[in-house]
Amino acid sequence: MIWFDLDNSPHVPLFLPVFTELKKRGLSYDVTARDFAQTLTLLKMWNIPHTAIGAHGGKSKIKKILNLFKRKAELSKYIKSKYRDTVKPALAVSHGSRTQLVASNALGIKTLLMMDYEFTETRIFNRYANLILAPVFIPNERFSTNGIDLKKVARYNGFKEELYLCSFVAEPDFRKTLGVNENDVLAVVRPPGMLGNYHDSRSEELLIHALNHLSSHKNCTVLITSRSQKDRDFITANISNKNNVRFLEKAVDGLDLVNAADIVLSGGGTMNRESALLGTGTFSIFTGKRPYLDEYLAELGRLKFIESKQEIEKIAIERITEKVPYTFNKNIVSEVTDIIVETAGVKK
Repeated sequence: MIWFDLDNSPHVPLFLPVFTELKKRGLSYDVTARDFAQTLTLLKMWNIPHTAIGAHGGKSKIKKILNLFKRKAELSKYIKSKYRDTVKPALAVSHGSRTQLVASNALGIKTLLMMDYEFTETRIFNRYANLILAPVFIPNERFSTNGIDLKKVARYNGFKEELYLCSFVAEPDFRKTLGVNENDVLAVVRPPGMLGNYHDSRSEELLIHALNHLSSHKNCTVLITSRSQKDRDFITANISNKNNVRFLEKAVDGLDLVNAADIVLSGGGTMNRESALLGTGTFSIFTGKRPYLDEYLAELGRLKFIESKQEIEKIAIERITEKVPYTFNKNIVSEVTDIIVETAGVKK
């Protein structure tokens, strides 16, 4: 048994192909999930069996710490109860779940932590992760200078987004399901993580300016994928033109969404990388320390960093008729699953 903990929306599509591969190999897994953003909604949409445990601790560092121990206790209770009369999970897997790491350590369960942002807080990762699995592109020095123990780091060949992008098939006429005119420019905007550990308020200024710039063009539909009620309230209170700006009100396939868009502007990494890899015009308003992977995509000409209001005003509001996707590693799901299975020490 392999235990996965999903604590944010991007982790659902990330691990879905791994779950499918484990099923093919006849291996069992258990999924717990935190009630945050669209995590639970996406799990339900894709019919992934799971147990919802805990919620986000909020923006306050003190509340985050208290919530870490609270959810750690809830996860521990769940595992102890479910596996009281049987063998406990052979491995705990997540993409950055600190609460699972702490709980697994207390339970004596081996841990595999996936990560792709080298500037995240690393003390818990270094102390509790048995293996840190990261994309091959990130240089060792980026990890070592941020205090990550290189002896624990293993690599996989690609971006984490390739795990699901490599099998992506676009839904025909997806724009119609959104009520967006085929001739309009579609701009998909994801606010910065206002509750995140690496949030920088400067990105909020860029966000509002971008929304005002995009919405000033009558042929542009601006669709916002909000993370929380907090960012929705902030946006509603600060934008000047609401006529062609709306929030995404239901869970949709995120890849179809960014693939259908002409412009994707986000304060976070995953959506930007999905968009850039699919060939959509991609703009990052993330103002914290830049992920190496985003810098790499910028070098490839697939992503542009936005640092000022003047740069926002230079964004071309136009339809993209042809897109050139990145060349994906078709074997990445099998490769990552192999590493997970080998680390767990279970038979393939």
